[in-house]
Amino acid sequence: MIVPVMFRPRSASGPRYTSPLATNSQSTVADCAAAIRLNHMNSSHVVIVTHSYPRFKEDWRSNFIEALAIAYAKAGLQVTVFVPNAAKWDRPCTDSHGIRIVRFNYAPFQAWHVLGYGDSLKGDLSMNIVHMVLVPLLFLAGTFKLAILLRRENVSFLHCHWAIPNTPIAVTARLLSGTRAKIFTSFPGSDVTIIRRAGWLGRILARMISRSDYLSCNSSDLKEDLVSAGIPSTRIDYEIYGVDNSKIAFDNDGRSLIRRRLGVTDDEIMLMMVGRFVAKKGFETAIRAMPSIKSCGKKAKLYIIGSGLLEHRYLDLIHTLHLEDDVVLPGEIIPSELGQYYSASDVFLMPSERFPSDGLNVVVVEAMACGRPIVASNVGGNDLVIEDGRNGYLHAAGNSSSLAEKVTRLILSRELRVAMGNESSQMVRHKYNWNAIAQRYIDHYRRISTNQTIKD
Repeated sequence: MIVPVMFRPRSASGPRYTSPLATNSQSTVADCAAAIRLNHMNSSHVVIVTHSYPRFKEDWRSNFIEALAIAYAKAGLQVTVFVPNAAKWDRPCTDSHGIRIVRFNYAPFQAWHVLGYGDSLKGDLSMNIVHMVLVPLLFLAGTFKLAILLRRENVSFLHCHWAIPNTPIAVTARLLSGTRAKIFTSFPGSDVTIIRRAGWLGRILARMISRSDYLSCNSSDLKEDLVSAGIPSTRIDYEIYGVDNSKIAFDNDGRSLIRRRLGVTDDEIMLMMVGRFVAKKGFETAIRAMPSIKSCGKKAKLYIIGSGLLEHRYLDLIHTLHLEDDVVLPGEIIPSELGQYYSASDVFLMPSERFPSDGLNVVVVEAMACGRPIVASNVGGNDLVIEDGRNGYLHAAGNSSSLAEKVTRLILSRELRVAMGNESSQMVRHKYNWNAIAQRYIDHYRRISTNQTIKD
């Protein structure tokens, strides 16, 4: 029998701040709240609702969510990350930035906590039957735990990353708790694919997600799909996932180190791509472009950093095109070395595909922060940060000939590479870093809360 949960109304004295949820043995009332309670009693409180977050040191999964959390903390906000449990979790419940992490259980055994963290959707397209069975449990447990947190604490706004399942959890929890916390929803990409492919259920989910107070996505492709699902275009803003340019920037010593490690000579042009090996990244387009790029007369080699489902397909294509000496798959690298790898490259590529829809990949902005010129397709949000002819070039999605022509321009002109790379780093410094992005979200919260218009 299901017993409904009733919440008592708030007392007349107003909201009270109490200890956070104790969701497991590592997240107890005492050790999660004591260190930050006094410092944050009077600050705005943002709860980041997500199903993916770095689980241990050097975990690359969703490190951009952690970067935003840190930027919020630097801006003076109290920050709580609300996230489902994971089997490989190994980090404290309060980090060095004062960010508190509240995990919740949705399955009876630790090993059953397999949802989220980049593992739920196969190739960002389909979900296996076991995961599908667990989704309702995650929704119910997450909603119940978040509703309790909202009742116990004075939360200013919830920032949901990946609308599915996190925004329905937030909307329902807010309703159950009777609180007025604002809800922000950001769409990275795979969540929009679920909405688009779910038919009538997707339209119902879209209607529920529309109850958010602020919506943002990071590509026109995602916005187009969201509008087709029933969310008004005027409700959706563009906002990217950025970079901490105090941590990632051009590293000359790192450039020399990585090029020596990979055996890249001084006269060789190093092209690079970074990401999961899934179809929407478009890495095959770059591989197919390499024969044309080789014909320009300059030595060039393509390095594809990452791993995934399509690795054997890439290797077969490399073999078919006789590119074994020209395309290298080094595998995964630890996040702390990414800046060195970007710096080692001469041109960064992001040949995203239109379907399934994708948002701007963070690796593009990271490469820009390291002063790299970018050659990318005109989909997947790339056009939000790449101004054709200024800090790189845009090409038609799936067009390997166009990609090869743009890359060749940069290969043949060191001056052009340097000039465009300088533009990239300047754009990140002024607009696309996490501090600037977090401040824009905070400004939106203040505008919504006071019904005042932010002056441009």
